Parts: sequence; C-alpha cells; structure tokens
Amino acid sequence: MRLKPVRSIEDVEAYRASLRGRDVVVIGAGRSGLATMRRLAEAGARVRLADAKPLVELGAAAEEAESLGAGVVERFERLEQIADAELVISSPGVPWEHQALTEARERGVETFGTFELAWRLCASPVLAVTGTNGKGTVCRLLSGMLAEAGIEHILAGNIGMPLAEKLDLTRPDVPAIIEVSSFQLETIVEFRPRIATLLNLAPDHLDRHPSYAAYATAKARVFENQRPEDVAVINNDDAPARQLSEPTLAHKLRVSLATDTLDAGVSGGEFFLRLAGRTQCICPAGDLRLRGGHHLTNALSAAMMGRLVGTPLSAMAAAIAGYEPPEHHMEVAGEVGGVQFINDSKASNPASAVADLAAMALSFVAIVGGKDKGADFGALGELLAGMPRAVILIGEAADRIEEAMQAPASGGGEPERAGTLEAAIRRAYELAEPGDAVIMAPACSSFDMFRNYEHRGETFREVVRALQEG
Repeated sequence: MRLKPVRSIEDVEAYRASLRGRDVVVIGAGRSGLATMRRLAEAGARVRLADAKPLVELGAAAEEAESLGAGVVERFERLEQIADAELVISSPGVPWEHQALTEARERGVETFGTFELAWRLCASPVLAVTGTNGKGTVCRLLSGMLAEAGIEHILAGNIGMPLAEKLDLTRPDVPAIIEVSSFQLETIVEFRPRIATLLNLAPDHLDRHPSYAAYATAKARVFENQRPEDVAVINNDDAPARQLSEPTLAHKLRVSLATDTLDAGVSGGEFFLRLAGRTQCICPAGDLRLRGGHHLTNALSAAMMGRLVGTPLSAMAAAIAGYEPPEHHMEVAGEVGGVQFINDSKASNPASAVADLAAMALSFVAIVGGKDKGADFGALGELLAGMPRAVILIGEAADRIEEAMQAPASGGGEPERAGTLEAAIRRAYELAEPGDAVIMAPACSSFDMFRNYEHRGETFREVVRALQEG
C-alpha cells in the first residue's frame, strides 16, 4: 500500500511562502522552539524568540536567535510584550493556559504549537502514535519493521528529535513515524495523520493539565481531523482509549488480546493480522523479549501500522525478534550476590509502573516514588501492598503512595522510606534474597531529585556498579 501524504509538496511550499514577512513569535527556547525559529527564519518570517528566562540565562539560544536575525524577548509573561505579533507559536513545554496564549486567543491572534507548524511544512504521510504508555515502544518497533523491509522513513517527535529538525528529509514517498504527546496535541489546528493510534489512557501529567478529562481530550485530538480515507488503529482492550477512538471518521482497525475475532491479535500463540478478510500469521508471540500483555498489544499495533505501509510479514517478524528495549526501560543493570537489579526509570506514571511490576517473573523488592504529578496511586498501592517482597519509597510522592498502600482495598502494607536513591538501593539489596530482583519503577517523574528520568536511571546504574565493586 502506498500511503499518500495529506499535504502535497505544492501545499507545503505555498504555506512556507505565506510565512514570508509575517511577524511571528515563538514562545519557549527549548529544542522544539529553536528548531521552529530556524524554520521560520529560513522561510523569511520576521521572528522573535520569547522565554520566561532573563537574557543572561538564555545563553546559546539567544546567540543563535541573534545570528538568525531574530529578536529575543526575555522575561516573557504577557501578550503586551509582543503586541504586534501576527502569529504566536508555543513550545510543548509552555502550558496552553499560559496567560499570553490565553490573551492571544481572546484577541483573535493566530496561535498554535510548534508541532502544528512542523506538520504544515511536512511533505511526508504521518503515522502518529500517542497514549499514556508504550508510545516509544511502538514507534521503535514500527521503525524497526520498516528498516527490516528497506522502507525509507523518518522517526521523530516526542521520542527524541522534533519533526521540525527533520523536515528536509520529508517526501511523499517517505512515511514519518511520529510520537505525539498530549502537550503537542492540545495545540494542533489542522494536524491530520494518515494513520493514528491511541494506545491506552490513564491519568498522567495532571500537574500540567487542569483535569484528567482535559488530558483525555488532548489525547483524543489525534483523530480529530482524520477522514474516511485515513486509518485509526484501536486498542479494543483499553476501554478509555477505545471510547475516545470511536468518534473518528477514519477507517477503524482493532487490536485485541481478549479475542481472536478482530483485526489483530494472538491465536495459537502467534501474532496475526486480518486485513481484507485474510488472516496472516507473523511470528510466535514469545519471540518478543518484552514481558507483559501490554507489550504484546504494542507489537500488534506496530505490526498493523507497518502492514498498512507495505511491510512484509518477514520484516515484522525479524523486527519483533530483534527488538532491544531502550535504556531505562526494564533494563537489567547488573547482578550482585544472586540479586538482579532492574532499572525501569522510564516508568514515570502509575499505569506504566503497574504494568511492568505485574509482569515481573521474579520475587522482587520495589523502589517507587518521585515527583508527584497528581496521579491516582490506587492501583499501584494495591499492587505494592500485596505483590513485592518489600517496598521502599522515595521522593515527594512517598506519603501519597503509602496512603494508597494502606487503603482498605489494598490490604495494608509496611513500606520503608529512604532519603536518597542510593540509600534505597542499598537497603533493597539487604532485604532481597538470592534469586530476587530489585526493581526501580518510580511511577512518578524525576524532577524532585534528578534532572530527568535518564539521570535517575544513570544514578541507579552507578550505585549497582558500586555494589558490584564493593
């Protein structure tokens, strides 16, 4: 199947030409904002970069803006500071409720996000992947399938490099696999992926979104502009994702582990796809090294999307069997005294942590906690109260997680506390027995103690190395 892009090269060039001479302000001097500033400067727009930081803290970002002939608005807060702007483009890190953005919308100033601009300048057909958990896994699996098939493609978005940085590679015959976040989706206008999936939905980022409903609404926007000639790949087993997917006008294809009567699933221990009434087996489900039913669903979603762009079954099978989990995702960091240490720092919300902990085959000591994003810890508390050998809580969310463990439905548990991750790891090793695992599955973001989840995972590795050497 040849997937045609929504926007032709002529459409892209016409939009780029329309930016020439326009007064455009980009809010946010992060990677996405800077990539957007470059694209606007290339198009001949009059660009300004606005950021809440003072000029002395903007450093290289301010220097680059100056080199491109773009102005810099420091200590940015209000629309009055950019009163003559014709177009305001916000970075994903800037809340959609930011005062200046709210004022711009109220005054009729055109406003959208950096991701929307990148899509308008993208000549490739887009395969969009969103959801609370598993986005990166699906994108990497799908990219691996296309690579095995020799299909040139782009991998971009929230998974690493902003789409704006890869626009030179976009062409009508080169599909773009894009991991899309709720922060990006809440600021779209015309964004229309040819193939889209919402993998699952659970409360997350409630420190940023005003409510779970607002978060869910943002995620569902991935289908908002799709038409009947587009495709929505639906996880039929996740009720919230399924319900949010139903209103789409796109052709629906359903993935399920609960039944083998839909468009993709597992039958007789093998992954299968069913398209145009024809059932095709891919490979044994056991070939996927990732444990847990949620990862089987991820593999099926990737396979369905891959098949829609012409990926042979053999290439899918090879990508599934060869898939290596990314750093900080159920990563074995080492073994000491018969105890395995597992770094799952990427599990930064309760749903992800519950899925990974529930899939553990070994008895384990769990290290959980971090920055509280306002999530519901009910299911996590219930699991922690009954499943692990022991639980050690860290970070600012420790109190709320312990309360969830003590709730009547959880049966009560007796977690320990640690002031640092190092102390938690060393205590977990003391509590573990040979043949056990110590797993860090934080269920929270890292920003109360670390720069990011990678820093948290690297610290975990360093302490494990110290234990091995000691």
